[in-house]
Amino acid sequence: MSLRRTWAIALAVLGAGLGMLGVGLAVGERGDTAAWAAALTESAPTGDVQVTTTPLGGDRVVICIVDTTRNRLMVYLADGKRSRLRLLAVRDISADWALSDYNNERPYPKDIRQRVEQWEGTAGETTSDAPDKPQP
Repeated sequence: MSLRRTWAIALAVLGAGLGMLGVGLAVGERGDTAAWAAALTESAPTGDVQVTTTPLGGDRVVICIVDTTRNRLMVYLADGKRSRLRLLAVRDISADWALSDYNNERPYPKDIRQRVEQWEGTAGETTSDAPDKPQP
């Protein structure tokens, strides 16, 4: 199947899911937003586009769409009380894959790796010479 055809199918399914969500927001009763968001997740295409939904409480749901082919992240807010679907953010995530230790607290992953390597290197030493063994 060609890439163009795959995209056409993925966008059609995504559009149908967003359309269902919009109709649900417009005519649904209070509390239906989570049900419509769940339907969107179930109808979402598989493969290069992933859709997740997170209820915020009340009638609000956050919808995240990740397009791994184009390296895009899109975040929507579905508000059932106001019958609105709002685009909150779109981000190119291609550079994010190269980040390391970004927004982490100490100990950083590299510090943990260094400690484990140090601990593994001292496994043959006597107990008094070896550093404290990490506890699980």
